[in-house]
Amino acid sequence: MRAILTLTALGLIAACSSGEKDMTQREQIGQTWKYEGGGTGGKPKVAYIGSANTVQTITAPDTFSVMLVQPMTNGEKDVTVKLVGARFRCDLSDCAVTAVTDDGKEHRWKGRMADTNDGIEIMPSQNAYEAIAKAKTVKVNLAVGKDDRTFPFQFNVEGLDLKS
Repeated sequence: MRAILTLTALGLIAACSSGEKDMTQREQIGQTWKYEGGGTGGKPKVAYIGSANTVQTITAPDTFSVMLVQPMTNGEKDVTVKLVGARFRCDLSDCAVTAVTDDGKEHRWKGRMADTNDGIEIMPSQNAYEAIAKAKTVKVNLAVGKDDRTFPFQFNVEGLDLKS
């Protein structure tokens, strides 16, 4: 009980300390892999990383992208790419994004609009996880402007560890 009270007090002190600016969503997500939750056998429920770059859009001066990788119970990995600060768009009849890995290969990953309509959930059959796991960097082109103008969001994906 004492440990809980100590942690609560430290949290309040940190939250109330003067002179510190609240972290932005981009700063909280970061540009290195982070892991949330614990799945069975110590596996993380989800790994996520923010893009290393941003773009100015009509809705935000610093729109960025987030990539999430989640192990599934059948051993496959689900990959989702989301936009933060701008509305995600894709052709619902052929929802896909292109990505370029650091070896110069271009990939076209088909998927479906994420449940929250802010990104694309890429089907495991598209081998997005395999490309990400082998790469140091991945640039994913997402539509962010008028006339479906795309912008390459770069992810420094080296070091992804899902404890397969």
